[in-house]
Amino acid sequence: MDHRAAGESHASFFTRELLGEKQTMLASAHIGGIGGTFYAAVRQLDSGKVWAMVVLTTGCPGARFGWKAMEEQMGPCECDCPACILDLLTPTDDRYAMEWRQRCRNRAALFGAVVPGAKLEFSVDFLTPDGPHRAFEVVNPSKSLFRSPSGVAYRLTNWRTQTFAIVEGAS
Repeated sequence: MDHRAAGESHASFFTRELLGEKQTMLASAHIGGIGGTFYAAVRQLDSGKVWAMVVLTTGCPGARFGWKAMEEQMGPCECDCPACILDLLTPTDDRYAMEWRQRCRNRAALFGAVVPGAKLEFSVDFLTPDGPHRAFEVVNPSKSLFRSPSGVAYRLTNWRTQTFAIVEGAS
């Protein structure tokens, strides 16, 4: 736990707390709100090598702020790193880093196919007023709106954290 000043960005905070004078942050993104994950492409100034930093976060600016930092070579479970950050990373022969990068790219491709009209099948039931359902049609993924088989639209707030398959693409 640490205290982070109100208004201070994740990038500024983690640059100060985690990176030395021989490293610089090229790009970063924070996915999720409180309890989210911070991703960054970090360049080693002496070698030019660019690696991924992954930081789990909890809390909010101006209050208690918890974080746990990892490197891609640790094979983190979190794999929502945006492609714009992955594209900056230099090649590596580290098996854990390569597997993590591939999981991130696979997840980005899967979420890229979640467009209005696509039909998804989840591995768990979502309980709705008209019964439990696993299959939904995408209405608006950015607003988490999905249509059940009965034709009613619902907001599935935690759909991104669930395992799913695209059973039919958008027509």
